[in-house]
Amino acid sequence: MNVFPAEFLWGGAMSNVQAEGGCFADGKGLNVFDTLEVRKEYGQESVDNSDLAANHYFQYEEDISLMKEMSFKALRLSIVWSRIYPTGIEDKPNEPGLAHYEKVIDRLLEAGIEPVVSLIHFDMPDYLSKTYNGFYSKKVVDFYAHHVETVAERFKNKVKYWITYNEMNTATMLQSKLVAGASIPSGISAEKYFRTIVFNTQLAHAKAVAIIKEKAPEAKVSGMINFYQIYPKTLSPKDMLAAAIANDFLCLLTFDIMTQGIYPPYYEEFLSRCGMEEDDREGLEIIKRSSEQIDFLSISYYQTCEISGPEIEDPLEFEKSVIFRPQLSMNEHLEKTDWGWSIDPSGFRKVLSTLNQRYHKPVFIVENGIAGDEKPDSRGVIDDDYRIRFYREHIKNMQDAIESDGAEIIGYLAWSPIDFLSSHKEMRKRYGFIYVDSDHYEDHKMKRIPKKSFYWYKRLIESNGASLYEVSE
Repeated sequence: MNVFPAEFLWGGAMSNVQAEGGCFADGKGLNVFDTLEVRKEYGQESVDNSDLAANHYFQYEEDISLMKEMSFKALRLSIVWSRIYPTGIEDKPNEPGLAHYEKVIDRLLEAGIEPVVSLIHFDMPDYLSKTYNGFYSKKVVDFYAHHVETVAERFKNKVKYWITYNEMNTATMLQSKLVAGASIPSGISAEKYFRTIVFNTQLAHAKAVAIIKEKAPEAKVSGMINFYQIYPKTLSPKDMLAAAIANDFLCLLTFDIMTQGIYPPYYEEFLSRCGMEEDDREGLEIIKRSSEQIDFLSISYYQTCEISGPEIEDPLEFEKSVIFRPQLSMNEHLEKTDWGWSIDPSGFRKVLSTLNQRYHKPVFIVENGIAGDEKPDSRGVIDDDYRIRFYREHIKNMQDAIESDGAEIIGYLAWSPIDFLSSHKEMRKRYGFIYVDSDHYEDHKMKRIPKKSFYWYKRLIESNGASLYEVSE
Protein backbone atom coordinates (compact mmCIF):
# COMPACT_ATOMS: atom_id res chain seq x y z
CA MET A 1 0.00 0.00 0.00
CA ASN A 2 1.35 3.43 -0.96
CA VAL A 3 1.50 5.72 2.07
CA PHE A 4 3.33 8.68 0.62
CA PRO A 5 1.32 11.93 0.60
CA ALA A 6 0.85 13.82 -2.66
CA GLU A 7 3.16 16.60 -1.47
CA PHE A 8 6.01 14.20 -0.58
CA LEU A 9 9.33 15.71 -1.73
CA TRP A 10 11.09 13.14 -3.88
CA GLY A 11 14.37 14.22 -5.42
CA GLY A 12 18.11 14.32 -5.02
CA ALA A 13 20.89 15.90 -2.99
CA MET A 14 24.32 17.17 -3.81
CA SER A 15 27.26 19.02 -2.32
CA ASN A 16 28.12 21.85 -4.68
CA VAL A 17 31.70 22.08 -3.50
CA GLN A 18 32.17 18.45 -4.56
CA ALA A 19 30.35 18.84 -7.87
CA GLU A 20 31.06 22.29 -9.25
CA GLY A 21 34.73 22.57 -10.14
CA GLY A 22 35.52 26.11 -11.25
CA CYS A 23 37.86 26.45 -8.29
CA PHE A 24 38.68 30.13 -8.93
CA ALA A 25 35.74 31.08 -11.16
CA ASP A 26 34.03 34.41 -10.54
CA GLY A 27 36.14 35.38 -7.55
CA LYS A 28 35.75 32.19 -5.49
CA GLY A 29 38.24 31.65 -2.66
CA LEU A 30 39.83 28.41 -1.54
CA ASN A 31 37.89 26.36 1.00
CA VAL A 32 38.62 23.40 3.24
CA PHE A 33 37.58 20.90 0.57
CA ASP A 34 39.93 22.45 -1.98
CA THR A 35 42.90 22.18 0.39
CA LEU A 36 41.95 18.92 2.13
CA GLU A 37 44.77 16.43 2.54
CA VAL A 38 42.91 13.21 1.90
CA ARG A 39 43.18 10.08 3.99
CA LYS A 40 42.62 7.59 1.19
CA GLU A 41 39.54 5.40 1.39
CA TYR A 42 39.10 1.68 0.80
CA GLY A 43 40.93 0.80 -2.42
CA GLN A 44 41.67 4.44 -3.33
CA GLU A 45 44.90 4.98 -5.24
CA SER A 46 44.83 8.67 -6.14
CA VAL A 47 43.06 11.99 -5.58
CA ASP A 48 41.01 13.57 -8.37
CA ASN A 49 40.99 17.20 -9.45
CA SER A 50 38.65 19.37 -7.40
CA ASP A 51 39.19 22.24 -9.84
CA LEU A 52 37.22 20.26 -12.42
CA ALA A 53 35.11 17.93 -10.23
CA ALA A 54 31.95 17.20 -12.29
CA ASN A 55 32.00 20.65 -13.97
CA HIS A 56 28.56 21.36 -12.51
CA TYR A 57 29.34 25.08 -12.13
CA PHE A 58 29.33 25.36 -15.92
CA GLN A 59 26.84 22.58 -16.73
CA TYR A 60 24.17 23.21 -14.07
CA GLU A 61 21.51 23.97 -16.69
CA GLU A 62 22.04 20.61 -18.38
CA ASP A 63 22.04 18.85 -15.02
CA ILE A 64 18.83 20.55 -13.89
CA SER A 65 17.18 19.64 -17.21
CA LEU A 66 18.03 16.00 -16.52
CA MET A 67 16.63 16.29 -13.00
CA LYS A 68 13.43 17.73 -14.47
CA GLU A 69 13.31 14.78 -16.85
CA MET A 70 13.54 12.52 -13.78
CA SER A 71 10.51 14.39 -12.34
CA PHE A 72 12.39 15.68 -9.28
CA LYS A 73 10.23 17.59 -6.84
CA ALA A 74 13.17 18.87 -4.80
CA LEU A 75 16.93 19.28 -4.99
CA ARG A 76 19.20 19.83 -2.05
CA LEU A 77 22.10 22.08 -3.01
CA SER A 78 24.70 24.00 -1.05
CA ILE A 79 25.69 27.65 -1.34
CA VAL A 80 29.49 27.42 -1.29
CA TRP A 81 30.59 29.80 1.47
CA SER A 82 33.92 30.66 -0.18
CA ARG A 83 32.09 31.75 -3.35
CA ILE A 84 30.16 34.33 -1.32
CA TYR A 85 32.97 35.36 1.06
CA PRO A 86 36.29 34.18 -0.46
CA THR A 87 38.27 34.44 2.79
CA GLY A 88 35.27 34.63 5.12
CA ILE A 89 36.19 37.99 6.66
CA GLU A 90 35.03 40.40 3.92
CA ASP A 91 32.43 43.01 4.78
CA LYS A 92 30.71 42.77 1.41
CA PRO A 93 29.88 39.59 -0.46
CA ASN A 94 31.25 38.49 -3.80
CA GLU A 95 28.38 39.47 -6.11
CA PRO A 96 29.25 37.08 -8.98
CA GLY A 97 28.97 34.18 -6.51
CA LEU A 98 25.53 35.29 -5.33
CA ALA A 99 24.43 35.91 -8.92
CA HIS A 100 25.47 32.39 -9.91
CA TYR A 101 23.35 30.75 -7.21
CA GLU A 102 20.45 33.02 -8.04
CA LYS A 103 20.57 31.69 -11.62
CA VAL A 104 20.71 28.11 -10.30
CA ILE A 105 17.77 28.62 -7.94
CA ASP A 106 15.74 30.41 -10.62
CA ARG A 107 16.38 27.54 -13.03
CA LEU A 108 15.24 25.03 -10.41
CA LEU A 109 12.04 26.96 -9.76
CA GLU A 110 11.37 27.21 -13.49
CA ALA A 111 11.75 23.42 -13.67
CA GLY A 112 9.25 22.95 -10.84
CA ILE A 113 11.97 21.75 -8.45
CA GLU A 114 11.95 22.98 -4.84
CA PRO A 115 15.42 24.17 -3.77
CA VAL A 116 16.54 22.87 -0.36
CA VAL A 117 19.53 25.01 0.58
CA SER A 118 22.41 23.95 2.83
CA LEU A 119 24.40 26.85 4.27
CA ILE A 120 27.64 25.01 5.02
CA HIS A 121 28.69 21.75 3.40
CA PHE A 122 32.47 21.14 3.45
CA ASP A 123 33.06 24.67 2.13
CA MET A 124 34.34 26.89 4.96
CA PRO A 125 36.82 29.43 3.55
CA ASP A 126 40.29 28.01 4.01
CA TYR A 127 41.47 31.30 5.53
CA LEU A 128 39.08 30.87 8.48
CA SER A 129 40.31 27.35 9.06
CA LYS A 130 43.98 28.27 8.98
CA THR A 131 43.73 31.61 10.79
CA TYR A 132 41.13 30.86 13.48
CA ASN A 133 40.98 27.03 13.56
CA GLY A 134 37.46 27.06 12.19
CA PHE A 135 34.54 26.54 14.55
CA TYR A 136 36.90 26.06 17.48
CA SER A 137 36.79 29.88 17.51
CA LYS A 138 33.65 31.88 18.27
CA LYS A 139 34.87 34.48 15.80
CA VAL A 140 34.14 32.01 13.02
CA VAL A 141 30.60 31.61 14.38
CA ASP A 142 30.12 35.35 13.76
CA PHE A 143 31.65 35.16 10.28
CA TYR A 144 29.28 32.30 9.51
CA ALA A 145 26.28 34.29 10.76
CA HIS A 146 27.32 37.12 8.42
CA HIS A 147 27.37 34.66 5.51
CA VAL A 148 23.95 33.28 6.47
CA GLU A 149 22.47 36.76 6.71
CA THR A 150 23.67 37.61 3.20
CA VAL A 151 22.37 34.41 1.65
CA ALA A 152 19.04 34.50 3.52
CA GLU A 153 18.44 38.13 2.52
CA ARG A 154 19.15 37.35 -1.14
CA PHE A 155 17.00 34.22 -1.39
CA LYS A 156 14.32 34.76 1.26
CA ASN A 157 11.58 34.94 -1.37
CA LYS A 158 12.82 31.98 -3.39
CA VAL A 159 13.86 29.31 -0.89
CA LYS A 160 11.42 27.64 1.49
CA TYR A 161 13.58 24.86 2.97
CA TRP A 162 16.90 25.59 4.70
CA ILE A 163 19.51 23.34 6.33
CA THR A 164 21.88 25.19 8.62
CA TYR A 165 24.80 22.76 8.87
CA ASN A 166 25.68 19.56 7.04
CA GLU A 167 26.23 16.48 9.25
CA MET A 168 26.78 18.64 12.31
CA ASN A 169 27.42 15.70 14.65
CA THR A 170 30.59 14.77 12.76
CA ALA A 171 32.14 18.18 13.53
CA THR A 172 33.38 16.79 16.86
CA MET A 173 35.76 14.29 15.28
CA LEU A 174 39.23 15.05 16.60
CA GLN A 175 40.52 15.96 13.13
CA SER A 176 37.43 17.55 11.60
CA LYS A 177 38.77 20.12 9.16
CA LEU A 178 36.27 19.19 6.47
CA VAL A 179 33.20 19.59 8.70
CA ALA A 180 34.27 22.15 11.31
CA GLY A 181 37.36 23.64 9.70
CA ALA A 182 39.15 22.69 12.90
CA SER A 183 41.68 20.35 14.44
CA ILE A 184 42.50 19.73 18.08
CA PRO A 185 45.08 22.26 19.32
CA SER A 186 48.24 21.09 21.02
CA GLY A 187 47.78 20.70 24.75
CA ILE A 188 43.97 20.61 24.61
CA SER A 189 42.22 17.52 25.94
CA ALA A 190 39.85 15.58 23.72
CA GLU A 191 36.94 16.33 26.04
CA LYS A 192 37.60 20.10 26.00
CA TYR A 193 37.84 20.10 22.21
CA PHE A 194 34.61 18.09 21.99
CA ARG A 195 32.78 20.45 24.37
CA THR A 196 33.98 23.56 22.49
CA ILE A 197 33.01 22.26 19.05
CA VAL A 198 29.60 21.07 20.30
CA PHE A 199 28.83 24.48 21.78
CA ASN A 200 30.15 26.57 18.89
CA THR A 201 28.42 24.56 16.17
CA GLN A 202 25.16 24.62 18.13
CA LEU A 203 25.55 28.40 18.49
CA ALA A 204 26.26 28.75 14.76
CA HIS A 205 23.16 26.69 13.95
CA ALA A 206 21.05 28.70 16.41
CA LYS A 207 22.15 32.04 14.98
CA ALA A 208 21.40 30.79 11.46
CA VAL A 209 17.88 29.74 12.53
CA ALA A 210 17.23 33.17 14.06
CA ILE A 211 18.47 35.01 10.96
CA ILE A 212 16.42 32.93 8.53
CA LYS A 213 13.27 33.22 10.63
CA GLU A 214 13.72 36.98 10.86
CA LYS A 215 14.21 37.32 7.09
CA ALA A 216 11.55 34.79 6.09
CA PRO A 217 9.15 33.86 8.92
CA GLU A 218 7.37 31.27 6.77
CA ALA A 219 10.58 29.46 5.84
CA LYS A 220 11.18 25.90 7.08
CA VAL A 221 14.50 25.49 8.87
CA SER A 222 16.38 22.40 10.01
CA GLY A 223 19.62 21.13 11.43
CA MET A 224 21.17 17.92 10.11
CA ILE A 225 23.15 14.91 11.30
CA ASN A 226 24.72 11.85 9.75
CA PHE A 227 22.96 9.01 11.58
CA TYR A 228 25.10 5.89 11.47
CA GLN A 229 23.26 3.53 13.83
CA ILE A 230 25.75 1.76 16.11
CA TYR A 231 24.99 -1.78 17.30
CA PRO A 232 26.84 -3.74 20.02
CA LYS A 233 29.40 -6.15 18.56
CA THR A 234 28.12 -8.88 20.88
CA LEU A 235 25.41 -9.20 23.52
CA SER A 236 27.94 -8.70 26.30
CA PRO A 237 26.99 -5.93 28.79
CA LYS A 238 30.25 -4.13 27.93
CA ASP A 239 29.40 -3.93 24.22
CA MET A 240 25.76 -3.05 24.92
CA LEU A 241 26.83 -0.15 27.15
CA ALA A 242 29.36 1.05 24.57
CA ALA A 243 26.68 1.08 21.86
CA ALA A 244 24.30 3.11 24.05
CA ILE A 245 27.01 5.67 24.85
CA ALA A 246 28.19 5.90 21.24
CA ASN A 247 24.70 6.45 19.84
CA ASP A 248 24.00 9.16 22.41
CA PHE A 249 27.25 11.10 22.02
CA LEU A 250 28.11 10.52 18.36
CA CYS A 251 24.64 10.80 16.82
CA LEU A 252 21.81 11.92 19.10
CA LEU A 253 23.51 14.60 21.22
CA THR A 254 23.28 17.11 18.35
CA PHE A 255 19.52 16.71 18.02
CA ASP A 256 19.00 16.46 21.80
CA ILE A 257 20.48 19.95 22.26
CA MET A 258 19.00 21.35 19.05
CA THR A 259 15.43 20.32 19.87
CA GLN A 260 15.42 20.93 23.64
CA GLY A 261 17.71 23.95 23.82
CA ILE A 262 19.45 22.55 26.89
CA TYR A 263 22.10 19.95 27.55
CA PRO A 264 20.63 16.50 28.18
CA PRO A 265 21.41 15.00 31.61
CA TYR A 266 23.88 12.41 30.26
CA TYR A 267 25.95 15.22 28.66
CA GLU A 268 25.76 17.54 31.68
CA GLU A 269 26.98 14.72 33.92
CA PHE A 270 29.80 13.89 31.55
CA LEU A 271 30.99 17.52 31.48
CA SER A 272 30.75 17.73 35.26
CA ARG A 273 32.79 14.57 35.78
CA CYS A 274 35.40 15.92 33.36
CA GLY A 275 35.62 19.12 35.43
CA MET A 276 34.34 21.35 32.61
CA GLU A 277 33.14 24.87 33.37
CA GLU A 278 29.66 25.95 32.28
CA ASP A 279 29.25 27.43 28.79
CA ASP A 280 28.32 31.08 28.51
CA ARG A 281 24.73 31.93 29.44
CA GLU A 282 24.07 34.29 26.53
CA GLY A 283 25.00 31.64 23.99
CA LEU A 284 22.88 29.01 25.72
CA GLU A 285 19.90 31.37 25.64
CA ILE A 286 20.32 31.79 21.87
CA ILE A 287 20.44 28.00 21.51
CA LYS A 288 17.32 27.68 23.66
CA ARG A 289 15.35 30.18 21.55
CA SER A 290 16.29 28.47 18.30
CA SER A 291 15.04 25.12 19.63
CA GLU A 292 11.55 26.57 19.56
CA GLN A 293 11.89 27.68 15.93
CA ILE A 294 13.20 24.67 13.99
CA ASP A 295 10.55 23.03 11.83
CA PHE A 296 11.99 19.62 10.95
CA LEU A 297 15.07 17.43 11.34
CA SER A 298 17.33 16.32 8.48
CA ILE A 299 19.53 13.26 8.25
CA SER A 300 21.89 11.45 6.00
CA TYR A 301 21.92 7.67 6.26
CA TYR A 302 24.33 5.30 4.55
CA GLN A 303 25.28 2.45 6.86
CA THR A 304 25.30 0.93 10.30
CA CYS A 305 28.28 -0.34 12.25
CA GLU A 306 29.17 -2.27 15.38
CA ILE A 307 31.15 -1.31 18.46
CA SER A 308 33.19 -3.25 20.99
CA GLY A 309 33.43 -1.90 24.50
CA PRO A 310 36.99 -1.23 25.71
CA GLU A 311 38.59 -3.28 28.48
CA ILE A 312 38.50 -0.36 30.96
CA GLU A 313 37.05 -0.58 34.46
CA ASP A 314 36.84 3.13 35.35
CA PRO A 315 33.39 4.37 34.16
CA LEU A 316 34.56 7.83 33.03
CA GLU A 317 37.59 6.48 31.17
CA PHE A 318 35.37 3.82 29.58
CA GLU A 319 33.05 6.59 28.36
CA LYS A 320 35.90 8.73 27.02
CA SER A 321 37.32 5.77 25.13
CA VAL A 322 33.96 5.05 23.48
CA ILE A 323 33.44 8.70 22.51
CA PHE A 324 36.93 9.61 21.34
CA ARG A 325 38.42 6.25 20.29
CA PRO A 326 35.44 4.06 19.34
CA GLN A 327 36.28 0.50 18.29
CA LEU A 328 33.96 0.37 15.28
CA SER A 329 33.63 -2.43 12.75
CA MET A 330 31.28 -3.62 10.01
CA ASN A 331 28.65 -6.31 10.58
CA GLU A 332 29.95 -9.49 8.98
CA HIS A 333 26.40 -10.67 8.25
CA LEU A 334 25.55 -7.70 6.02
CA GLU A 335 26.31 -7.19 2.35
CA LYS A 336 28.97 -4.51 1.70
CA THR A 337 29.39 -1.80 -0.91
CA ASP A 338 32.45 -1.60 -3.16
CA TRP A 339 33.95 0.59 -0.43
CA GLY A 340 33.29 -1.82 2.42
CA TRP A 341 30.26 -0.02 3.90
CA SER A 342 27.50 -2.17 5.39
CA ILE A 343 24.17 -2.17 3.52
CA ASP A 344 21.43 -2.19 6.17
CA PRO A 345 17.94 -1.16 4.97
CA SER A 346 16.29 -2.35 8.20
CA GLY A 347 18.71 -0.12 10.10
CA PHE A 348 17.23 2.77 8.14
CA ARG A 349 13.78 1.96 9.51
CA LYS A 350 15.20 1.72 13.02
CA VAL A 351 16.81 5.16 12.69
CA LEU A 352 13.58 6.75 11.44
CA SER A 353 11.56 5.13 14.21
CA THR A 354 14.08 6.27 16.85
CA LEU A 355 13.89 9.85 15.62
CA ASN A 356 10.09 9.78 15.62
CA GLN A 357 9.86 8.43 19.16
CA ARG A 358 12.52 10.72 20.58
CA TYR A 359 11.77 14.09 18.95
CA HIS A 360 8.22 14.12 17.56
CA LYS A 361 9.24 16.30 14.63
CA PRO A 362 8.98 15.71 10.88
CA VAL A 363 12.10 14.16 9.36
CA PHE A 364 13.55 14.96 5.94
CA ILE A 365 15.92 12.36 4.50
CA VAL A 366 18.35 14.59 2.65
CA GLU A 367 21.02 11.97 1.82
CA ASN A 368 20.81 8.25 1.16
CA GLY A 369 22.64 6.39 -1.56
CA ILE A 370 25.24 3.88 -2.65
CA ALA A 371 28.51 4.22 -4.53
CA GLY A 372 29.90 1.87 -7.13
CA ASP A 373 32.98 1.66 -9.32
CA GLU A 374 31.27 2.01 -12.70
CA LYS A 375 32.04 2.43 -16.37
CA PRO A 376 29.71 2.29 -19.40
CA ASP A 377 29.71 -1.09 -21.17
CA SER A 378 30.41 -1.57 -24.88
CA ARG A 379 26.91 -0.25 -25.63
CA GLY A 380 27.54 2.91 -23.61
CA VAL A 381 25.09 1.69 -20.93
CA ILE A 382 25.45 1.53 -17.13
CA ASP A 383 23.30 -1.31 -15.73
CA ASP A 384 23.43 -0.39 -12.03
CA ASP A 385 20.92 -2.95 -10.76
CA TYR A 386 22.69 -3.02 -7.37
CA ARG A 387 21.78 0.65 -6.93
CA ILE A 388 18.13 -0.02 -7.77
CA ARG A 389 18.06 -2.83 -5.18
CA PHE A 390 19.62 -0.52 -2.59
CA TYR A 391 17.06 2.22 -3.13
CA ARG A 392 14.11 -0.16 -3.35
CA GLU A 393 14.93 -1.80 -0.03
CA HIS A 394 15.68 1.45 1.78
CA ILE A 395 12.54 3.15 0.50
CA LYS A 396 10.44 0.12 1.46
CA ASN A 397 11.81 0.40 4.98
CA MET A 398 11.08 4.12 5.01
CA GLN A 399 7.52 3.25 3.98
CA ASP A 400 7.30 0.74 6.84
CA ALA A 401 8.54 3.38 9.28
CA ILE A 402 5.69 5.65 8.14
CA GLU A 403 2.97 3.01 8.00
CA SER A 404 3.87 0.80 10.97
CA ASP A 405 5.90 3.04 13.29
CA GLY A 406 4.11 6.35 12.81
CA ALA A 407 7.15 8.24 11.51
CA GLU A 408 6.41 11.57 9.81
CA ILE A 409 8.64 11.92 6.75
CA ILE A 410 8.37 14.96 4.49
CA GLY A 411 10.75 13.93 1.74
CA TYR A 412 13.48 11.67 0.42
CA LEU A 413 16.50 13.05 -1.45
CA ALA A 414 18.79 10.48 -3.01
CA TRP A 415 22.54 10.99 -3.02
CA SER A 416 23.06 11.87 -5.79
CA PRO A 417 21.62 13.10 -9.10
CA ILE A 418 25.02 13.10 -10.84
CA ASP A 419 28.41 11.58 -10.18
CA PHE A 420 30.85 13.92 -8.45
CA LEU A 421 33.82 13.81 -6.13
CA SER A 422 33.41 11.89 -2.89
CA SER A 423 34.40 13.60 0.36
CA HIS A 424 37.76 11.89 -0.15
CA LYS A 425 38.13 13.56 -3.58
CA GLU A 426 37.58 10.37 -5.54
CA MET A 427 35.59 10.37 -8.79
CA ARG A 428 35.81 6.58 -9.04
CA LYS A 429 33.38 6.37 -6.12
CA ARG A 430 30.18 7.08 -8.08
CA TYR A 431 26.82 7.74 -6.41
CA GLY A 432 24.86 9.29 -9.25
CA PHE A 433 21.84 8.36 -11.34
CA ILE A 434 23.74 10.12 -14.12
CA TYR A 435 27.23 9.07 -15.15
CA VAL A 436 29.69 11.94 -15.58
CA ASP A 437 32.51 11.13 -18.01
CA SER A 438 35.25 12.95 -16.14
CA ASP A 439 37.95 11.20 -18.18
CA HIS A 440 37.03 13.24 -21.24
CA TYR A 441 36.82 16.99 -20.71
CA GLU A 442 36.22 18.43 -24.18
CA ASP A 443 34.90 21.83 -25.25
CA HIS A 444 34.70 22.73 -21.54
CA LYS A 445 32.12 19.96 -20.97
CA MET A 446 31.87 16.50 -19.47
CA LYS A 447 29.39 14.11 -21.06
CA ARG A 448 26.34 13.04 -19.00
CA ILE A 449 24.90 9.51 -19.43
CA PRO A 450 21.73 8.42 -17.58
CA LYS A 451 22.16 5.06 -15.85
CA LYS A 452 19.51 2.36 -15.59
CA SER A 453 18.64 3.66 -12.11
CA PHE A 454 17.81 7.04 -13.67
CA TYR A 455 14.71 5.57 -15.33
CA TRP A 456 13.78 3.45 -12.30
CA TYR A 457 13.82 6.49 -9.99
CA LYS A 458 11.88 8.52 -12.54
CA ARG A 459 9.09 5.92 -12.48
CA LEU A 460 9.19 5.82 -8.70
CA ILE A 461 8.70 9.58 -8.40
CA GLU A 462 5.99 9.72 -11.05
CA SER A 463 4.08 6.93 -9.30
CA ASN A 464 4.69 8.54 -5.86
CA GLY A 465 6.30 5.33 -4.65
CA ALA A 466 3.79 2.85 -6.07
CA SER A 467 6.29 1.40 -8.58
CA LEU A 468 8.34 -0.01 -5.68
CA TYR A 469 6.30 -3.17 -6.07
CA GLU A 470 6.73 -3.62 -9.79
CA VAL A 471 7.87 -7.15 -10.56
CA SER A 472 10.40 -6.06 -13.19
CA GLU A 473 12.20 -2.95 -14.26
